[in-house]
Amino acid sequence: MEQLFQYFYSITMEEIQKKRKKSIAFRLGHTYLSKKTADIQNNERHGYTLNDLQKKQLKNLQLRIYSIAGIIGACAVMVVIFPFHFTSLLDAQHFNFFGYQFDFELYYTIYAVVMIFPEIWLLNMLNIYAVRRICEIYKYPSVSQNDYQDQVALLTEAGLEMPAKHMQLLEINPYIGLTKFSYYALLIGTKLKATLSNVLMKFLVRRLLGRYALRIVTDLVGIPIFAFWNAWSSRQVIKETKMRIVSTAAAKDFMGEFSEEQLILVEGKLNKLVHFIAQQKRQYNFALYSFMKEMLLILPDLDLKYDQEVKIDELFGSDSHENKIIARLLVFGLIVDGTLSVKERLTIRKIAKESWFPVSIDEMEVILKGYVNGEGLKRF
Repeated sequence: MEQLFQYFYSITMEEIQKKRKKSIAFRLGHTYLSKKTADIQNNERHGYTLNDLQKKQLKNLQLRIYSIAGIIGACAVMVVIFPFHFTSLLDAQHFNFFGYQFDFELYYTIYAVVMIFPEIWLLNMLNIYAVRRICEIYKYPSVSQNDYQDQVALLTEAGLEMPAKHMQLLEINPYIGLTKFSYYALLIGTKLKATLSNVLMKFLVRRLLGRYALRIVTDLVGIPIFAFWNAWSSRQVIKETKMRIVSTAAAKDFMGEFSEEQLILVEGKLNKLVHFIAQQKRQYNFALYSFMKEMLLILPDLDLKYDQEVKIDELFGSDSHENKIIARLLVFGLIVDGTLSVKERLTIRKIAKESWFPVSIDEMEVILKGYVNGEGLKRF
């Protein structure tokens, strides 16, 4: 059975590889990480606990990366707006179109669009460097691992913020239940958050200053906004990289506590369980995929497909022993990516009052904090 799953896994990875080969950034990043991690040797099973030195190194790295990312964002805004305001090279052009006359900043618009690409490349280079340093701190991946190249590829994806759609290959859709409006609002908000924030701030400045709001003043508002979102982007890269390293070991460790017989008891609800967690996260999530993969290693014939929105009450029945198994899997599935949203807390709160539920909300917070801070996964 395990061989069957490994065969399936190799096919899915082959499909992902085809997408990777289309990206120049991925190929360059993968080559760089392969060279820089080739000396990492560690025969121990990599867990997810950090010593004090590693924690200090990570903290210093984060501060440096956030600062540099912010500077890149601020400089990018200045490179775009200063030539417009202090030279005549990018002045508006006069157009006559079917009798309509209007001025349009054509050269400036083209210049602003073109200058996005150097910023993206600089940010990508910075983030890939951050991934390399995290690998060195965690001593992962070890070149002695059988899947070393796969792990390097997964970490390269994290550094370049490539969509982690591995769950899609298991036919898991985290967006089931969302209306089209909600889905596109979520998508647009995620992709254009910096631009939308800049537009909103410019609007507020104009409202506050009225006719005194010179264009250069409103344009300068973009400096701290884009600096913030660049730093936020690098923060997400560092977080995703850490979670890709620790979630694999954490899922293997946690699922090692369950026997095949225990999972067979609740096999009929496992597909609903993983879909429920994915729908709570509302994103393709590699850490959750690692959890599913470990589950499939125990039950290779498990069919995870399900095409409806799942309510939490559907996961539990009258058997307290089965409920406890599902509840433990649920708790881990929610925290494996290092986050627990307000929505997830509210969803869990009512079911956490049951006597068979393994932890309270407060205990979940403690477990999550320890897991994220490199203190390991407290048993529950």
